Formats: sequence, C-alpha cells, structure tokens
Amino acid sequence: MLRKFDVASVDAGEITAEDLPRLVAAAAAREPDRIAVTHDADTTTYARLHREVVALDAAMGILLGQASLVPIALATVFPALADTVPGDLRGVVDALVADLVDCVALEPLSAAG
Repeated sequence: MLRKFDVASVDAGEITAEDLPRLVAAAAAREPDRIAVTHDADTTTYARLHREVVALDAAMGILLGQASLVPIALATVFPALADTVPGDLRGVVDALVADLVDCVALEPLSAAG
C-alpha cells in the first residue's frame, strides 16, 4: 500500500527512493522546464528526467523496482556519474529531493491510503 502524506508536511529526509518517480512526475507536470538537477556543467529539466524514468520503467521497471528508477535515470542523463565516486550520485539525489520538496510542496504524494 502506498503511503499517504502531503509533501508540505514532511521533511525531505522522510522521502524514500520509492517516492521519487511520483514526485518527479508531479514536478514535470507542474514545472516541466524547471532545472531538476545540475551535475558539473550539465543540467536536466523535470520533463527530461520524467521521460527517462518513464522509459526505464516501461523497459525494466518490474525488474528494477520503483526505488531504482530515478537513480538509474539520473545516471543515464549524466553518464559522467558512472565514473565518479559513489557519493556523487547520492549528492545529486539529495539535491533533487530538496528541489522536489520545494517544487511540489502543494501536491499530495499519493491519493492511496
């Protein structure tokens, strides 16, 4: 069962990797051209990140699970992340979560209870 909570009432630390695909979708619907992530000199928008998550989910979502979709999509968008230290991907995900909370603070994470 999906957790039900309003992003405005939670701390970014309470968001799990399983929540990220829904949050990215909400951000892409709300502000598709907003910069989602910056890594070195490269950036990507929520619209592009959402397209990558949807494509990855369609191709391998059942094998990967929801928790892996956004991190793998980020590594697809930013191939240089594969050549960096493991903490770099974590830093990118942490920055994404912080921005997602700001971007979709008025959207409920899930309507399921």
